[in-house]
Amino acid sequence: MRDEERKLQIILIEDELGKIRRYRVSKRKIKILTLSAVLFTVILIVYAGILTYKSFNYYDKTSKEIAKLKKELLQYRNENVQLKTEITALKEEKENTIQKLAKRIEIIDSLMKKVGVDVSSVNEGEGGLAVPIEELFNTDDIDLSSVIPGLDYIIHNLKTTPLGYPAIGRITSGFGFRRNPVTGRIEFHLGVDIANRWGTPVRAPADGKVVKAGWCRLMGKCIVIKHNHDFSTRYGHLAKLLVRKGDFVERGQIIGMMGNTGRSTGPHLHYTVKYRSKIVNPISYMEVSVDDKEKGKQ
Repeated sequence: MRDEERKLQIILIEDELGKIRRYRVSKRKIKILTLSAVLFTVILIVYAGILTYKSFNYYDKTSKEIAKLKKELLQYRNENVQLKTEITALKEEKENTIQKLAKRIEIIDSLMKKVGVDVSSVNEGEGGLAVPIEELFNTDDIDLSSVIPGLDYIIHNLKTTPLGYPAIGRITSGFGFRRNPVTGRIEFHLGVDIANRWGTPVRAPADGKVVKAGWCRLMGKCIVIKHNHDFSTRYGHLAKLLVRKGDFVERGQIIGMMGNTGRSTGPHLHYTVKYRSKIVNPISYMEVSVDDKEKGKQ
């Protein structure tokens, strides 16, 4: 009998019943079962290894992706914080700019009212603003900060442009040809004469620097004020000078008292306006008030 055909006998005895069971298995079947078991075990180990490898790779890949997402999230958070900071700064800058603009508008309004022009009475139909200032400030399509230099320029011009009457009184002699009250000859009058009682206050019609305060040959006691690069004004026949050369004066400040000094026939103020070194008609700058009652008041 061949070795493969030999059979092994397996005897199983049940203790309780004493029953005996016999099983005969050939060596060939045992080898086949053993090889099958070994092969199954190897396959199981290989499969388990593959699963473990895949799981490790998946875990490693997932960990890297999570780390990347955390890094991106942190970056987004930092960018969000920076963006919020920039937005807050822009809001504060805009609010600050609006406050500056509002302040300048108030200054312009105040300056206009000083010379008798009520800005609030100017409406759209009369050539005023078509858009309210508040609505203009809320627009996002313009750079509000770029408006400030323009307003500063307007404020400077309003402060230093001689507007309104330098003294209360009536005009007794206008700008242009007239008969000289002293000589009786026809002469060109380089200014306007405003008559009133002796000692009537004379006020600066604009901010500026006093470049002369003393005696003038024909004007008697006189004052000359340089307002800006374009304008200067002269005040003659004064009874008293209240400023000195080099003083800086503001619109509405009393600079002297009306008198009768120099070549004069009675108490009055001779007022002259120069624009870019050329003498011009002062009436063009005096008659800016919308209310005749405000003439001469600062």
